[in-house]
Amino acid sequence: MFNRPIAKCPNLLSGLALAASGVLAASVPQDAYASTWGCQVILCLATPGSPTTYAECVPPITKLWKALAMGGSFPSCSEGGVSARTKKLSKTLYYVKSTQSDGTTSAYLINTKTSTVTTIGQ
Repeated sequence: MFNRPIAKCPNLLSGLALAASGVLAASVPQDAYASTWGCQVILCLATPGSPTTYAECVPPITKLWKALAMGGSFPSCSEGGVSARTKKLSKTLYYVKSTQSDGTTSAYLINTKTSTVTTIGQ
């Protein structure tokens, strides 16, 4: 019964399979990736709890602590429409506000003396 309509529309079956795989791919959680150090830092700062909760975040955050402790500047990120604005409040305290491409923002206080990150304004 179904062989005849499918035989007349061979692209219908492949189109339905493609649509189904697209829906499935969109519903499965995806890993987040950042290729530059600044973007890795922003991504790790956005992690609930500690920015070093995940092993992949330990190297970029450790590098951040060292760079800021030595008087370096906060790294930048321009991937995927993410931007970050940094303001040095004191020798060991930084304010960082990141804005995502959809307009959502996150703000953090970074203390290089205690190696802590506090999320603010959420």
